[in-house]
Amino acid sequence: MDDLLAAILVLLPRSGAGDPCRVLDGLDLHRAVAYARLDPDGVTAQYAERAQTDDIATAEDYRRRGVRIEGGRVERQSCEEADGRLRVSERLGPAVAVLPDGERQALPREPWQEREVRLVVEHGRWRIASVRDPVVE
Repeated sequence: MDDLLAAILVLLPRSGAGDPCRVLDGLDLHRAVAYARLDPDGVTAQYAERAQTDDIATAEDYRRRGVRIEGGRVERQSCEEADGRLRVSERLGPAVAVLPDGERQALPREPWQEREVRLVVEHGRWRIASVRDPVVE
């Protein structure tokens, strides 16, 4: 039920119910579904038009090679809103690459990474505007 609510919040930017961390959860869920479906356009749809990200190129490369990703949900250790940005500690959760011949390969686990994420409303829904390493002051 929590996943469904998070996925819906992405589509309702004017509802007033938008905890930004829950919205980010929903965007991550939409991305994971797009990777599982070999749908780079679905990955692209989670980002603002001018967003710079490796995620889109990765999704296109997987589609070209016929590699689906199962699992691949983002695990978030923390999420705090500050100065219009989200400061998160996250990593890719357990994931498996399913190759065109059906072979399954577990993807390596990443360490926790600190990031700053900025969300925007574009074309009537939430999108990721930027993801970057946080500025250390």
